[in-house]
Amino acid sequence: MERRTATSPSDWATRILWLIMTLALIALALYVVWSVRQVISLMFICGAIAYLLIPLVDWLSRKRPRIFSPLAWRGVVSLLVTLGFFVLVGAATVAFIAPFVNEARDFLRDLPRYQEQLSQTAADWQRAYQAWYEGLPPQAQQWLDQQRESLLRSLNRATDDLQATIQGALQRTGVLLNLVVELFLVPVVVFYLLFDSHRLKRETLRWTPPRYVRLALNLMHETNRVMRGYIVAQLILGVIAGIATWIGLQLMGVKYAATLALFAGIARAIPVIGPVVASIPIVLIGLIQEGFGLGLKLTLFLTALFVIEHKMVMPKIIGDRVDLHPVLVIIVLLISGKFFGLMGMFFGVPVAVIVRNVTAAQQRRTRTRPKVHRLSVSERAEPLASRTGTGGQ
Repeated sequence: MERRTATSPSDWATRILWLIMTLALIALALYVVWSVRQVISLMFICGAIAYLLIPLVDWLSRKRPRIFSPLAWRGVVSLLVTLGFFVLVGAATVAFIAPFVNEARDFLRDLPRYQEQLSQTAADWQRAYQAWYEGLPPQAQQWLDQQRESLLRSLNRATDDLQATIQGALQRTGVLLNLVVELFLVPVVVFYLLFDSHRLKRETLRWTPPRYVRLALNLMHETNRVMRGYIVAQLILGVIAGIATWIGLQLMGVKYAATLALFAGIARAIPVIGPVVASIPIVLIGLIQEGFGLGLKLTLFLTALFVIEHKMVMPKIIGDRVDLHPVLVIIVLLISGKFFGLMGMFFGVPVAVIVRNVTAAQQRRTRTRPKVHRLSVSERAEPLASRTGTGGQ
């Protein structure tokens, strides 16, 4: 009979110490991430642009003239592609400004009429509510009064917090300077990512401990696969959503169709909740413009557009690159949005998918790795003399 030795108090102390150290390292890592969240957001933006442009740079690099060395030609191509991309973005922004300014001017001109319509609608609702309220028993009226007062207090607090946030943002003049610096750094970082991404990979692996090289390579490969497919797919889906929304709004005679369609295309980049966020101002404009009928038509149109996109278009474009349950997607959006704002909502889902895939791959590799059996030290009940048969002599 063999019996296992009990775990000594020193082993328990060691395990508790390791647990405390692990929790401390996790807390330190979260603090560092929180402190440099703006830098991480900037790197995500640069990486997204680089993922879009790398295929073009690789294709042009293969068209190298003989007078250029491969390194010099890639540098020229990377510089031209980077400058061309940002010039194109600037030109597109300028081209869109004029119609948006006109639409904004029309909206401000019609704003008094919209305010009058909203006031009339609110008055009608108030009269209907008052008639319904007077027919309720006193206990129900008292409960409704309490709920209304609580809602008004919450709205007042929210309004005060919003005003304080806006005033604080306006008072911080350094925000504008940081924005200018970041806008200048984006094309510089994108150029180096296009030109010297292979060297960056080698440098990263050089600083990686040998036992984690395989994990780092797996992480790089999965990041490239997921991010490249996700960014290209979101760009295609955004263009499709923007064009389809613009056509639908034009056919239904909704004002500010171009502005609303552009907002719908950009908001589409936020998974799950993006279409809902884009639908709210569109339906509100329809309700203000022509009342409940147009608002209902827009709701049905946007719902049908979302179903077609979610069930037919998106699976063909994204496939299994992003395969998370909607509840997990919402949780990831809330956490990443809390840490990194709007950029976190854009990139939180693919980052979560990358972490999940790499973790699953490491677990599969651990299970398939040959196991090393350890020799266990056991205690026998028989004395030494009975085992030797010599009586200890």
